[in-house]
Amino acid sequence: MRMTSRKKEILSYFEPDNAKWVTGEIGYPPFDVSGVAYLLHGITSHDNRHQIESTRRTLEAMTKDGLLEKVISYEQRQDTTQSGGGAGVWCNCSRYGLPGSCNLRRDDGGRRDAIEGEAVRVE
Repeated sequence: MRMTSRKKEILSYFEPDNAKWVTGEIGYPPFDVSGVAYLLHGITSHDNRHQIESTRRTLEAMTKDGLLEKVISYEQRQDTTQSGGGAGVWCNCSRYGLPGSCNLRRDDGGRRDAIEGEAVRVE
């Protein structure tokens, strides 16, 4: 594995010092490919398929090397042919985070280790 400057920059997005800025730009980890491409290349990445594919390949290589973990989620996304008023399309989305931080657990009820009560997100 070669630790390139691009990989170092991507890993820096997960550091606590950068958390406020990164979450303000693209949200909380795990990050999707288009969000990381935006941080690396700016707004022009949305119109440049090469930059998005290059970012995806780098994230996949980092996953293969054990630097990141990949999780697939089913999300609603805006289709590239839609304007702002479109409802979007549902698709599988790859998200990348630090190893051990992307575990998704489905709550089927009746779990012994689940905490009773109500959950509230604090912003």
